[in-house]
Amino acid sequence: MTAPINRAIAELTIRQSLARRRWIIVAILAALPVVMALVLRPYLQDNAERLNAAVDICSTVAFTVVVPIIALVLASAGFGAEIDDGTVVYLLTKPTERSTIAITKLVVTAALALALNGASVALVGIILLRGTGSTNLGVGFAAGAVLGSILYAAIFLALGLITRRGMLVGLVYLVVWEGVLSRLFAGTRTFSVRQYMMSVTDAIAKADAAVFTAELPHARAYIMSGVVTAAALGYCIRRLRDFEVGHTA
Repeated sequence: MTAPINRAIAELTIRQSLARRRWIIVAILAALPVVMALVLRPYLQDNAERLNAAVDICSTVAFTVVVPIIALVLASAGFGAEIDDGTVVYLLTKPTERSTIAITKLVVTAALALALNGASVALVGIILLRGTGSTNLGVGFAAGAVLGSILYAAIFLALGLITRRGMLVGLVYLVVWEGVLSRLFAGTRTFSVRQYMMSVTDAIAKADAAVFTAELPHARAYIMSGVVTAAALGYCIRRLRDFEVGHTA
């Protein structure tokens, strides 16, 4: 039985994900919410202001911009870079199960993204929520960032097998669907990763509704998160099995 994770593919994925100065981009993005929290902290007068600032930074800056774009930058290199530089041929000619390739790519990409996003959001919580008695809110946002990292990594890895313009298509998706439509129309929230992140945060934080509340039921967010991950991973495996050596997507 083949191991679900291949070490050589994992090392290759790490190098590709952080190559071409991508590590600088993702590091700057991860630092953005932390810097904002540090700048705002001296001007916040009481716990209520610190709570509101933490919610604004995490739900708007982190969940809308930082988490998805870090995942997009890392995942766009997962398959897209290999197709561009031809190393996909190396993968497909090796006696490695397509499922092992896809799972390894997802695990490595998601791990890099969630480490950066989880640490970024957790630091915002430590800076702004320490002493407010709202530790659960910080834990909830960190959990939401981790979930979003996994889901976006799965989606954008699959996108890299659909089109060579994965970065551009991913940005359009984030702006149009996650940034606009899912906020304006309640029916679209069932298919919004950001809403899943908000729902998980709400379930863990159990904060006062005046401070933070989600717009998607918790159970629906859990189910849809599983569906999205399974669908994206399943697509990657099937696409790789159909992929012919020499094909350029």
